[in-house]
Amino acid sequence: MDPRNGKNNMKAPNWFRISEQWLYYSLIAMVASALIYISIPSGAQFKYDYRLGQIWLEEDLVAPQDFVLQKSDEELESDRKFLIENKDFYYDYHYRVDEWLANANIDSSLHGELELWQKRGVVPNNPALNHRLYLVDGTRIDLSGAWTPSSLVANYGLPEALVLPPTYSLNESKTDSALQAKLALLPTNKGMVAQGTIIIAQGATVNEQKYETLKALERSYDRTQSDSSIYSKLGSALYILLIFIGLAFFLRLHYNAVLAHSSSLNLYMFTFTAGMVFALLLESINSVSALAVPLLMVPVIIRSFFSDRLALFTHTIMLVALLPFVSSSVQFVTVQFSAGLITLFLIRGIYKRSQLVQSTFQIMVVLLLVHLSIHLIRESDWTTQSLLPVAYSLGGTLILLFIFPLIYFFERTFGVVSDLTLLELSDTNSPLLKLLSKEAPGTFQHTMQVANLAEFATEIVGGNTLLVRTGALYHDIGKIANPQYFTENQSSTTSPHEELSYLESAEIIIGHINDGIELAKKYKLPDIVIDFIRTHHGTSRVEYFYRKYKEDHPDTDQFDQFHYPGPKPFSKETAIVMMSDAVEASTRSIPDKTEQNLSEMIDKVIGHQLSTGQYDNAEITMKEINTIREAFKRFIRGVYHVRISYPEAE
Repeated sequence: MDPRNGKNNMKAPNWFRISEQWLYYSLIAMVASALIYISIPSGAQFKYDYRLGQIWLEEDLVAPQDFVLQKSDEELESDRKFLIENKDFYYDYHYRVDEWLANANIDSSLHGELELWQKRGVVPNNPALNHRLYLVDGTRIDLSGAWTPSSLVANYGLPEALVLPPTYSLNESKTDSALQAKLALLPTNKGMVAQGTIIIAQGATVNEQKYETLKALERSYDRTQSDSSIYSKLGSALYILLIFIGLAFFLRLHYNAVLAHSSSLNLYMFTFTAGMVFALLLESINSVSALAVPLLMVPVIIRSFFSDRLALFTHTIMLVALLPFVSSSVQFVTVQFSAGLITLFLIRGIYKRSQLVQSTFQIMVVLLLVHLSIHLIRESDWTTQSLLPVAYSLGGTLILLFIFPLIYFFERTFGVVSDLTLLELSDTNSPLLKLLSKEAPGTFQHTMQVANLAEFATEIVGGNTLLVRTGALYHDIGKIANPQYFTENQSSTTSPHEELSYLESAEIIIGHINDGIELAKKYKLPDIVIDFIRTHHGTSRVEYFYRKYKEDHPDTDQFDQFHYPGPKPFSKETAIVMMSDAVEASTRSIPDKTEQNLSEMIDKVIGHQLSTGQYDNAEITMKEINTIREAFKRFIRGVYHVRISYPEAE
């Protein structure tokens, strides 16, 4: 089954199967929603991107609440420095002159002077008179007239050996603790902005004052506090629910095969959810921008396993889902959408590392131009802050260089096949195709022609051309088991079927289906390719041996042995390969390959398949079938070099 064609495998699936699909989707969506919900940054989100000197392009910004204007780091450091440089000094007071005089051998005539000096104040060193001076009990003191031992010696001619005990000594512990108390009480804000105040008007320039106010408002949106109201949480949950409901309806309408395959749905939901969760987790880190998340990987992975259309839709709805929860949302969506779009354009058909490296750097150039255009529109100055988003998005782009091992990991984890694997399988030098060319060269040439025919038709009506080509190349590998029993491999006029009964011949012809499935499993071909082996004959009959047997047994109506086991094609791609196989084989057998004969044979083959209901399970319209029919006619005419007959001139 192929989730790439975006169509349902059955035209009329029963209600139980539909219910089962919706139930499984609901369970997966609930898990994904829970993961996304718990990843949403808590608290309110500041949604504006601004830089010093830029033009404010948003509507007038009004303060949604009261908030304080906090001081900048530079202002706080300046205030700290001022307090340190102008700190208060605290002193202990000691009156010890009596004790000192009693023990000192000093002229008694100096006793009165010494006592006077001691009362006036003696300090070990000159005090810092530009600071406020206190006693440890908090009493303000004035030491402007205090002596020092050296000044007394100089002024009164005292002997240098005479050292007066200090009246005041600096209490360093009290001085330091008083300073620390003031530093702890240093205010971190410088004002208040009331709710309803216009912070900045549309079209105004973000000057330093407005920048500081915007910064203060952003800080008031504290993401680290889980203070969201119940209404905010309910709104977030409802929004996520609506996103997954929208995804469900889109998949049901356009890509129902994704819903029908659990492996495809698991891969799709994992990719979508992982992109959302990583973006939200980075958004919750204040120092990192969500632009660092390589969201462009999401459309690349979706495109590799499904289709361009689904990849673009998924990328778009993911950005819409993230919009309410990320800051600088305008820049975020613009850059991420541009990255995803240019990536889908450039990564198409990239299967070599050199091409991938070249495309990655081309994407980086485009992102630089996008950032530059946003910067010029806002007329902001180039600063380190303005360069950070550029660095984040360019860094995230480099993850594309690891896309090959990542796709391999997804293939092995989810059991879904990518275009890279299909391209490897479609290489005619692959082991199984080389074996086919060696053991059944006629069948190999037939499959090459069927592949070209099917790819040509698929390009016209739409579908996965790489899948169609790969499936067509392998659809007949079962003929390797008995190549001589198929006409394209017979070189002599004698057929080995002449020695067999019609039932035995039919059994061998029909058996190439099961032989092919067993061989494909042995070589570990993916199921999506094996489906082309199962379905390329549908439930049709081995017509030649059926008619021969019927001629010999006109009285019996038991002809089940001549029918292929099926199933019928269940996708547009498998239906096209069935048509191509029958048309190529039947037109090759026409002896006289005129335009009319070829056209009639193509009409006959496709008409027979329609009448026997071989396309009933494939989501393919009559308009597409008729378009394919005409495409086959043009292609076959070119193969056999048939010219259109023009009427003779009169």
